[in-house]
Amino acid sequence: MNWDDLFTPPWRGEANTDIAEVMRLSEMEGVISFAGGFPAADMFRLPEVREVADRVLVEKGAQALQYGPTAGFAALREYLAQRMLHRFGVKTGPEEIVITTGALQGLDLLCRVLIEPGDTVITEAPSYMGALQTFATHRARIEEVPIDEAGLQVDLLAERLAELKERGIRPKLIYTIPTFQNPSGTTLNASRRRLLVDLANAYGVPLVEDAAYAELRFAGSEEPALKAVDGTGGVIFLGTFSKILSPGLRLGWVVAPRALAEKLIAVKQTNDQCSGSLSQLVALECGRRGIIDRQIEASRVLLKEKAAAMVAGIEKHFPAGTRWVDPQGGFFTWVTLPAVDGLDTSRLLKQAVAEEKVAYVGGRSFYAHGRGANQLRLCFSYPGRAEIAAGIERLGRFFRKHLEKAELVPQG
Repeated sequence: MNWDDLFTPPWRGEANTDIAEVMRLSEMEGVISFAGGFPAADMFRLPEVREVADRVLVEKGAQALQYGPTAGFAALREYLAQRMLHRFGVKTGPEEIVITTGALQGLDLLCRVLIEPGDTVITEAPSYMGALQTFATHRARIEEVPIDEAGLQVDLLAERLAELKERGIRPKLIYTIPTFQNPSGTTLNASRRRLLVDLANAYGVPLVEDAAYAELRFAGSEEPALKAVDGTGGVIFLGTFSKILSPGLRLGWVVAPRALAEKLIAVKQTNDQCSGSLSQLVALECGRRGIIDRQIEASRVLLKEKAAAMVAGIEKHFPAGTRWVDPQGGFFTWVTLPAVDGLDTSRLLKQAVAEEKVAYVGGRSFYAHGRGANQLRLCFSYPGRAEIAAGIERLGRFFRKHLEKAELVPQG
């Protein structure tokens, strides 16, 4: 059997396995991993969740082990409608909420409904690798707009939208992670948020707000959700339980206008039919009992300590001229090394694991068009503070050595 002749166009040639590689590195024994964006074990409220799971199985066992409605259980959608109001200032109803098997499924469902091969989508640069892979799988044409320390550069987005309109191109969506962005850790400031929503509405382009980390602020002041400042229904909200309760439950949600939500439900029934019933009932009860809110508060304390340890280590051990983001929440910081010929953090990853027993994610994984060779994402949520200190010292030593080697070679 010649399988190459049977693969669809997105899967011909070498497959992109960046996410699978992150998962693999995070499980390697003896390696300090800054790769996977995982919550640490001490962030979970395991005794409370175990009690909830036991109660759900005792009181609702038959329902928990059965298929559920494609849109998700009504009680969970009602809970999330209340949470959207109290946590994000977003007024919505359960009929506008679709439960998904993780937030990434929500994005994939949106692509299935909105995107045809060759359609244009706009992303931040850098952006979440899972989103980039999803868009590529749907054969979308990705237009990147750079970020800076205040998030997406909305003035450059305005220029790009105007250029595309002149060429007769209307993007199908703009994808953004405005709060504690993955991978950069940056947050879009308040003035840009209003401008971004107005700009997307003016051009008639749906704006997809991925809020995976938005509730994990440990410094600075809160910024409004894009969905909260949207008066036209043009913002689609992606939420997830992965960072505030458990990634193992594999649950997320989409908040979208009812007409779009109905299409997402129709597509989901041909995808996985329904998200896990047991997971939904456990998440609902954890929300009702305040377990989620307690976990968020405790996580903020841990994340603040870990972020401070990582930033201090980078400042002390990384090469002169290195720049980094000082995060105010979320799981990540973004490091930019001095740009020298031959430096490629993605190519050096296997060597860093072999020589220093430390893992990260190279910058090129977060761009659609091959940038980021001198950049890397570091996750501080998963390792302990002692591991952070040791791992950053090792990584700093590793990059200092390679930059010194590069500088000994005549450039250009």
